[in-house]
Amino acid sequence: MQRVQRLGHVGLTVRDLDTSLAFWRDHVALRELGRGLVEWEHLDRIVGLDGTEIEWAELELPGGVILELFAYRRPPGAPLPPGGMNRPGMTHICLEVDQIERFAERLTAAGYQARSRELVTIPRGAYKGFKCIYFLDPDGITLELSEPPAAALPPGDGRAR
Repeated sequence: MQRVQRLGHVGLTVRDLDTSLAFWRDHVALRELGRGLVEWEHLDRIVGLDGTEIEWAELELPGGVILELFAYRRPPGAPLPPGGMNRPGMTHICLEVDQIERFAERLTAAGYQARSRELVTIPRGAYKGFKCIYFLDPDGITLELSEPPAAALPPGDGRAR
């Protein structure tokens, strides 16, 4: 039986690579691994579009997973209409962070919009005690920041408490 081995990467289609890098690299603090421009026939076949010209960047997520940003120069695409998390096809990325209050303050001070009205501490269930807040990246992609309670962290994991 086949099984999933690991998460390889998460890909996001963005309008403008520099604007997205300002959010993901500069404010979320992910390390940029590479950047370039491709016009590859095999990529056309993979994505199901002809004549693509794609500006890309790769950022490192914890655990060796890659966040891949694609800005299609050709063919152009229209942004998805704004809407709520209840829309089929809507997605979010959750990053566990430490000092979530400071993280949220930094994004707010940089002008990024929170989807959540406030930082929420989950009162029950599997994520009881986690603090969470949703932010929007420049393209309306939702980033969930989540901080586990101190009791949920393994001893000596190096995260600030």
